[in-house]
Amino acid sequence: MAQLEGIRVVDLSTFLAAPSCGRILANMGAEVIHVEAPRGDDVRVVGPSYKYPAAQEGKDDPAMDAIDAVKKGLCLNLKDPEGHEAFMKLLETADVFLTNNRVQALKKMGLDYDTLHAKFPRLIHASILGYGEKGPLKDKPGFDYTSYFSRGGVAYSMMEKGTKPAVPISGFGDYYAGIALAAGTLGALVHQQKTGEGERVTVCLFDAAIYGLGWMMGGLEYGNTLPASRKHTNSPTATTYETKDGRWIQLAMLQYDKSLPAFVKVSGADWMLTDPRFSTFKEALKNITPLVDALEPVFAQYTLKEWDQKLTEADIPYEIVQTIEEVATDEQAWANDYIYTREQPDGKKVNYVRTPIFFTERPSLKDEEAVHGRAPLLGEDSTEILKSIGYSDEKIKEWIAKGVVKEVHEK
Repeated sequence: MAQLEGIRVVDLSTFLAAPSCGRILANMGAEVIHVEAPRGDDVRVVGPSYKYPAAQEGKDDPAMDAIDAVKKGLCLNLKDPEGHEAFMKLLETADVFLTNNRVQALKKMGLDYDTLHAKFPRLIHASILGYGEKGPLKDKPGFDYTSYFSRGGVAYSMMEKGTKPAVPISGFGDYYAGIALAAGTLGALVHQQKTGEGERVTVCLFDAAIYGLGWMMGGLEYGNTLPASRKHTNSPTATTYETKDGRWIQLAMLQYDKSLPAFVKVSGADWMLTDPRFSTFKEALKNITPLVDALEPVFAQYTLKEWDQKLTEADIPYEIVQTIEEVATDEQAWANDYIYTREQPDGKKVNYVRTPIFFTERPSLKDEEAVHGRAPLLGEDSTEILKSIGYSDEKIKEWIAKGVVKEVHEK
C-alpha cells in the first residue's frame, strides 16, 4: 500500500509550481485529479514541447508529462454554473484542494479558503503564491523568473561578479516551491487524519528564494556580499578552475588544512606548503585572489579527465561542471533511476525525471507504468471522475455537447 493511497487531491493549477507538488503526492499514491479549463493547461502551449502538434490538441505532451505523470485528467468549464456546481461536488469528496490561482481570483470563483473551509471544514487548502498574502505585491502575478530568481535575489547572487544576469532555467524555482508545498501538505494531512480538521497551507516563490539564501543572508553583516567573483570567494579552494581542455572543475576543499598535503601531492603545487601566505587556511583567507591566480596555471596543466583521476585518487571533494546533456547520460543518475526515457508516438525518445523522494519498505508506486507513466490527455478521465460523484452518462454527454466538459482519448 502506497503512502497516500485513499487520499484524493483536486489540482486546479497551471504551469509548474503547484502541479509539481501534485505530482509528488501522486507518486506517493494519492489520486490526483488535474482540472483543466477547456483550452487546456497553459503548459500545453508555452512549455518546452509547445511545437509538438499533439500537445496543442490536448494529446501526448512531454512538458505535461513532467508535471502530470500518473494524475487523472478532468476538463471542466468552471465559468459555466453547471461546471462550477460539479467542481464543488468534487471538492466535497476531496482531502486536498491544490491551486496556484491568486487570492482575488479564488474569491471571484468562490474557491477562497474562508468560503471552502465553511463548506468543507476537513478540506486542506494548499496554494502557491508569487509574493505572499500581504504587502504591496500580494496581487502581483508571479513566476519563478520574476518572484524567485529576480525579486528573490537568486539570479543576481549566482552571476559572476561584473557580468550580466543570465536567463534562468525554466521551472527551477517552481520545483523547489512545489517540494515545500508538498511537505506542508503532508503535515496538514497528518493533522487531518488525527482530528478531521482542515488547514490552509501556503508557499510563495519569493519566500522560497529567500529561504534558499538563508545561510548567506546571515553573513551580510560580516562582509559576505553577493555576487562574488570566482577569484574572491569565501575560500580559494571552493571555487571553479579551468582545465587544459577548456572544461571546468568545481573545487570544494573546505577542510583546507586537512586536505592540503593530499592536494599538493596530486597537483604538484609544493609551494603551497612552504609559502606562508598559503600554508594554512587562516593565512590563505587573507590571500584568496593571489592563491586563485597561482592555482589557475596548475589546473591548466591537465585535462578534465586527468584532474578527475587525480582528485578522485586524493579523495578531494570536487566535481566536473557538467552540461545538461552530460547530466542526461550520467551513469550515477541512471543507476539510481533518477532519469528514465519514454518513447513518444512520433518516435522521439524523451528523457523524464523522477520526483526526488524514495521509500524503501513501501515504494511510492508499485509498477513500471505508474512510475514511468504519462500525463492524462486533456480531460481523459472526465467521464470516470464525474460518474464517481454521481453524474449519469446522459448528463455527461449533454455537458460534453454543450462544452461544459471536454474529453480527449485518441492519440
